[in-house]
Amino acid sequence: MLGGTGMGKALTSIGFVGTGIMGGHMARRLAEAGFRVKAWNRTPDKAVALATDGVEIAVSAADAAIDADAVICMLSSGPVCDEVLLSEGELSVRCDAARRLS
Repeated sequence: MLGGTGMGKALTSIGFVGTGIMGGHMARRLAEAGFRVKAWNRTPDKAVALATDGVEIAVSAADAAIDADAVICMLSSGPVCDEVLLSEGELSVRCDAARRLS
């Protein structure tokens, strides 16, 4: 739900991983709607192009997720998801150590 998490906390910041054809448009629209968006892409130029639209540029997928209320992954395929989400130091999250929302 945009504007709230359903758990009493407003959703104001979004980490965005994957800013290709679909992800770039989504990140741009969220920034235009007033959300703080921090985005990363494997091809940096695709993310950097969003800076003029108010999107903050992350240096890694993990950087995009830091302090975000939500993270949206818009990656191209299963193998790419595995590479980005599960590689050491990338975006995988230990659920027992994650920030609790309620």
